[in-house]
Amino acid sequence: MNRMSSEQPGCDLLVIAPHPDDAEIGLGGTLRLLADRGRRVWVVDLTRGELGSNATVDERWSEATAAAQVLGLAGRAQLDLPDGFIDDTDPRQAGAVADVVRRLRPRRVVTAPDAVRHPDHRITPALVERACFLSRLVAFRPGTVDVRLWERGGTWPEPAERWQVEACFGVCPDNAEPTVIFDVTSTWAAKREALACYTSQFQRGDGRNATWINDPAFMEKIERRGSAWGQRAGVERAEALWGGGAPVLLDLPDERWV
Repeated sequence: MNRMSSEQPGCDLLVIAPHPDDAEIGLGGTLRLLADRGRRVWVVDLTRGELGSNATVDERWSEATAAAQVLGLAGRAQLDLPDGFIDDTDPRQAGAVADVVRRLRPRRVVTAPDAVRHPDHRITPALVERACFLSRLVAFRPGTVDVRLWERGGTWPEPAERWQVEACFGVCPDNAEPTVIFDVTSTWAAKREALACYTSQFQRGDGRNATWINDPAFMEKIERRGSAWGQRAGVERAEALWGGGAPVLLDLPDERWV
């Protein structure tokens, strides 16, 4: 591998989510917004959602790649960590995520969705934080992992010797203080379209098991959250992040502050 290429960022933003559809739930509008501005955005699902109440892993992957197309992602990959058993103390899992970070070389990382309810959602931020730390240690040598790669997205590069992420964010929980708010009014329709790709997860009928997320109230909650952050920002729809570091500026940004 060319040494210089391993020293340059491979993508602007990497979203690491426990299951297919989590990235779209938390940040669908932001992903499309950044893609529309020419940013290279990747999504990596840690698991294949094999414990989901509806659909096979292949059906869920097909839905995930359709959503990736809608959102204009630069790439999407899926690891084979065990659904329901994400563990930030497991060296294999931490190594798998560190390997992803070294390969994609993101400037910024976001974990999605917000860490509530599902145990994988609560553990994923800690796993990603550990992996981002390990990825910058030259002496750390993670093993290889099985990766499913979206064929219409980017290639899967060789890992850099080390990589240091500039900032690591999470989707901001309700009633918490956000670090960053994105105005996604213009891309909210794309978020809805991406979520609609997951018919097995968000629609009832056709013999599907009733779940918390295919109850119409779940989509209503997503709409309310977008409106609530939008109201906070003085726009129609918004999505928010928290955590990360303080940006180093050369000038005052053109965007307004709230």
